[in-house]
Amino acid sequence: MTRHAARDGLLVVTGRIAFVALWFIAILLVYRGLGRDEAGLAQAGLFAVAIACVKIASGCIVDPGDLALMRRAPTLLRSDPAAACALFRAAFVLRLAMTAIVATALLAFAALAGGGHAAALVPLVGWIVLAILADALFRSVMVVLQAGERFTALVLLEGSLQVTRLLVILLLWTGGWITVERVLAAYCASTLLITLAGGVRLLPQGMLRPATVRRADLGELLAFLKWMVPAMMIAAVNERLDVMLVYALEGADAAGRYGAMATLAMTADIVAGSLSSVIQPRIARMRGDGSYGANLRLFLSFSGPVAVLALLLALMLAAPVIGLVLGQSYVPGVPVFLWLLAGTLFWLAVTPLPLAMVTIHAPSLAVAVTLCQTVLVAVVGLTLLATNGIVGMAQGIFVTRVGVALLLLALGQRLSHGKGAPVFGGGGASCREAGR
Repeated sequence: MTRHAARDGLLVVTGRIAFVALWFIAILLVYRGLGRDEAGLAQAGLFAVAIACVKIASGCIVDPGDLALMRRAPTLLRSDPAAACALFRAAFVLRLAMTAIVATALLAFAALAGGGHAAALVPLVGWIVLAILADALFRSVMVVLQAGERFTALVLLEGSLQVTRLLVILLLWTGGWITVERVLAAYCASTLLITLAGGVRLLPQGMLRPATVRRADLGELLAFLKWMVPAMMIAAVNERLDVMLVYALEGADAAGRYGAMATLAMTADIVAGSLSSVIQPRIARMRGDGSYGANLRLFLSFSGPVAVLALLLALMLAAPVIGLVLGQSYVPGVPVFLWLLAGTLFWLAVTPLPLAMVTIHAPSLAVAVTLCQTVLVAVVGLTLLATNGIVGMAQGIFVTRVGVALLLLALGQRLSHGKGAPVFGGGGASCREAGR
C-alpha cells in the first residue's frame, strides 16, 4: 500500500469507528431503555426487526449502486467531471425508483398482514419506509465523496449524522420517552437533516443543477446491476436473516435478546465497512498492477493477531460488560454474543480485500457466494436453532461466516490473476476492461 492510501485508510477507519460507535451507543441505550423486563424485551424485539427491515432494504437499494459507481466514477471525476456528475444522477434516479418499489411492497404487506407476529409490525411500516428513503438519500451524498476520495469530508459527514442521532436518543432517554416509534422518528429526522445540510455543502455544483439523465449511463449501470442487485438483495437479507428467523420461531422477547447481542457483536463490522470505503476505489489498481497478493498478505499479518486478541478479551469481559451496558436481563445472552463475535472477527480478519475483488470484478460470482450464504444460514442456523435455541442460531452464523470467508479468499486470489471475470451484456464493458 502507498503512504497516501495508508493515511486515507487510517483516517477513515479511525474516524468512522469513532463516529459510528456513537450510533451503536445510541442503539444500546434503546435496547436498555426498552428491555427492562420481559414485556420490554418484546418491544426490543420489535425494534430489532424494524431496524433489520430498514437495513435489509437499504442494502438492496444502496449497496449495488455504490459498487456500480466505484467501477468508473473515481476515474471519471478526474478525467471528465461533467460525465461523472451525469453518472451520479443516473444512479440517483435508479435509487429512487428502487426505493419506490420497496416502499410499495412494504405498504402492501401492511395492508395484507394478518395476525400473529406480522400484525405487531404493521404500525411501524410507515416509519420503516421513511427511514429507508432517508438512508438512500444520505448514501447518495456519501458515495460521491467516496468516489472522489474526499475522505475527510466523508468522515465528518458520517460524524455529524451519528452525533445528531446520539443527541436525539439521549434526549428521549433522559426524558423517559423511549418507544419504538419515537426512536424510528428520531432516526428519520436526523438522517434527513444531515443529508440536506451535507448535500448542499459538499456535493459538486454540477450535481445540484437540473439536468437530464443520459440513457447510456442508465444502460451501463443496469448492465452491472443485473448481477449485483440480486447479489446484494440476498446479502442484505442474509445480514438480518437470523433476527427474522428468531422473531418468527422464538418470539419477540427472544428476538429482543438476540438482536441486542447481535448489535454488540457486530460492532467490529464498523472496521470492515470503513476499510471498504478506502479499498473499493483502489481494488482495480491492485488487480491491474499485480499488487493484490502482497497487500492481502500484509493485511492478514496484522488482522489475524488483532482478531485473536479481541476474542480473548471478549471471553474474559463479556458477562460484566453486557450486564453493565445493557442490564442484567440481557446477561443470559452472553453465549450468543461470543459466538457472533467470533464469526464477525474471523470475517473482518479475512474478507475486506477478497470481498471487494469479487463484488467489483465478478458480480455473477457474488450472486453465487450470497446464495451459498443464504443456504448455510437457513440450513445450519435453523437446525441449530431448533436444538440449542438462540445460541444455536449464533453458532450457525459463526459457521456461515467462516465458510463464506474462506470461499471469498479463494475466489479473490483467482480473480487477482485475471481469471473468472465475466463479460457484461447490454453495452457494458468486461470486468477486466473496467479494472484497467
